[in-house]
Amino acid sequence: MGAFLVTYPRDQIRTIIFFGVFFRITLIPAALLIGLWFMLQLVNLGAVGDVETQTGTMVAYLAHVGGGVFGALTARLFEDKQRISDDRDF
Repeated sequence: MGAFLVTYPRDQIRTIIFFGVFFRITLIPAALLIGLWFMLQLVNLGAVGDVETQTGTMVAYLAHVGGGVFGALTARLFEDKQRISDDRDF
């Protein structure tokens, strides 16, 4: 997800938003949706870290956070430089 965010920052992601029993399908900017997902992982990491009986469950949240950061940092190595310069013209 971190690599997607760095590679396609202006993309829109089709998302289902629930309002109680009602729902709506809408397009949300990738930066907003992935940013919210990343923050949710950090919040869940802190919530699980407070419970002393669940010490092993923090690994999954740390893996998501670490994978997102690693993907964002290494995405530029695999990106086409011509596409980057064409994207910035908008």
